[in-house]
Amino acid sequence: MNLFHLLDRSEERLAANDPAFNEQTEVVQAILKAVGALPFRRAMLNGALHKQVAASIVLAAEAEGSIDIPTRRAGTLHEYGYSTKVIEYLDKAVSAQILQSTHNRAEGAVTLGPVIQAYLAKA
Repeated sequence: MNLFHLLDRSEERLAANDPAFNEQTEVVQAILKAVGALPFRRAMLNGALHKQVAASIVLAAEAEGSIDIPTRRAGTLHEYGYSTKVIEYLDKAVSAQILQSTHNRAEGAVTLGPVIQAYLAKA
């Protein structure tokens, strides 16, 4: 599923206050912070963005699909209203093998790693 679509849908799902979805999002966010994919120092400032990235991963898991990254260009992300940090966070998740890519970075179709799949299956 397209990254931009996932980011948009994640905002909608988080606003819906679905307890199961929010719990899964918190689990993914904790995993991403534990491996260093999301920083913990600026959580107060970027907490909503961190939650949105985690929620996007949960949505991709629900769809049993991949996160399709159409561009890595910061200008395009900014133009569509998304944070330029999203790609950096996804790159770190790929480096930590939380997400899997055919490249060494988040590019093209990125799939969920076994750790995320296992934790989301339990939640």
